[in-house]
Amino acid sequence: MQPESGSGDDAVARARELVLAKQFEPAVALLREHLTAHPDDGVGWRRLSGALIGLDEEAAAVEAADRAIEVNSGDAVAYRYRALANQLLSRYRESYADAKRAVELAPDDHEALSLLALNVLAVGRDTARFKELIRRALIVNPGSAAARGALRGYRGIQRRTVAVAANLAAFPVAVVLLCGWFAVDTGRSSDARWMIWPGFVALAAMVVIGPLTRSAGRVFPMLTSTQVSAAAITAGVIAAGAGYGATREIPAAATLGLTAVAISALSGIPLSRRGARKGTSKEPTTGRSSPSRSRHAGPETDLSRGP
Repeated sequence: MQPESGSGDDAVARARELVLAKQFEPAVALLREHLTAHPDDGVGWRRLSGALIGLDEEAAAVEAADRAIEVNSGDAVAYRYRALANQLLSRYRESYADAKRAVELAPDDHEALSLLALNVLAVGRDTARFKELIRRALIVNPGSAAARGALRGYRGIQRRTVAVAANLAAFPVAVVLLCGWFAVDTGRSSDARWMIWPGFVALAAMVVIGPLTRSAGRVFPMLTSTQVSAAAITAGVIAAGAGYGATREIPAAATLGLTAVAISALSGIPLSRRGARKGTSKEPTTGRSSPSRSRHAGPETDLSRGP
């Protein structure tokens, strides 16, 4: 086996200190100069990959990690850095494969376990395995920032999923009842309140829930067909009940209810499938994480940003 690093260890050590201090640009410059003279230094390539992640240059980080792995195919940290860079590029399947390999090489690497857990959610939506991987990471390191960051990301996914499901119930109710009120009542009947007030309540709920449905960076909803069906049925029941209270006519109530179900289902099914497809995407997304979040990948990979 080739040595992980040749001469110039001082440059690599200095670069490590710079990365720890989040001085990524000088670290990259130092490492590039070093690697020009020592292209077979696997540790140097690995350090360069981490520093490039800190500069948000994920594609270049993948290339640097490739070189590190060419030099030393057993470098678990290089696989972890490449996994992180691919995840930030929304290449979840590639990230999953690299994180899995990192865990195989270093079963007690809490950061690799945490990164693999995030990719398990993105690729397989396997929440049970996610929790098991995080449990293992916290056993290895109870204070693991990576594991706790992954948990925060998971809770963000859960919150957004619940908010999206609630919006799928409120949106068709607001549309159907307010439109129905204008179409069948015009405000002359005292029974109009059965449609107009539930419609306004649903509209207000949309305004409150709306911000929670927006994706934060790469957070995606994990809607299931059961959740979409439950939202559609809820919307249908509310719309039908309000319609019957206003018109006292079963056909009109059924029309309103079925329309609400159709709107909810047509909105929810594509969204559910889109969320699932994000786990297989090989193209970078345009959304970026909040600039206020730490994005360094020194000796310890920061996963506090979530998925």
